[in-house]
Amino acid sequence: MKSLTSRGALGAAIIAGIAFAGIGISNAAQTPSGYHRAHHRPPIARAMRAAHVTRAEHLQIRKIRQEFRSSLAPGTRPTRTQIKALRKRIMAVLTPQQRTAVKRRLAQIRAANHRATMAPHPKATP
Repeated sequence: MKSLTSRGALGAAIIAGIAFAGIGISNAAQTPSGYHRAHHRPPIARAMRAAHVTRAEHLQIRKIRQEFRSSLAPGTRPTRTQIKALRKRIMAVLTPQQRTAVKRRLAQIRAANHRATMAPHPKATP
């Protein structure tokens, strides 16, 4: 009976250790230290939120993106010129005020990314 109890306690300790390790990893990955800056969305997609697009504009942009993705060969990444052409087509859908809002937000995103990459890592030795 004693060995069964010690196995249960050992199992509980292992599970608790794994749980605490997982919490530490997830918190470390989300720190504002500049180590984990991936936003998993392209800057233009994040900037589009500032434009407050209508449903019709949203559907047009979605169609443009789908056509763009289908034009690429499977497993290939788009070139810089292809991305610029895509952005130009998307911006053509927007009104002048929306374009201004998107450009302003893109500038803010780029400035924030630049500051994050230029900041020293908090664990760096002097």
